Amino acid sequence: MTLIQSLASHVRPHTDDIALALVATLLVIFGDTINDLVRKIVRPQPMWIRVGVFIALCTFGYGALSVWLTPILDSYLRTLPSGIFLGVVTGSFVAVGVLAERYHSR
Repeated sequence: MTLIQSLASHVRPHTDDIALALVATLLVIFGDTINDLVRKIVRPQPMWIRVGVFIALCTFGYGALSVWLTPILDSYLRTLPSGIFLGVVTGSFVAVGVLAERYHSR
């Protein structure tokens, strides 16, 4: 067993957690943008509708995205060979970190 295969065998049991972390982090990064867009759309509505839309967005919208996207990403990651799996996971976290830094430093 090579070093890459050994390392991948230690990381693979956590693929579901990795997928959730990536999805949740992307939702945090882009949540303000999504909220701003929805705010602009519902601005002319009465307050009770605006509040209802944001409750639905935050509870059901973001929750549904997490519930639906996490297993899709998890399934995809599990199909990758060891070397590519480690590269994609590492690259994804680096990309999300850079994205978060650049996106929120504006």
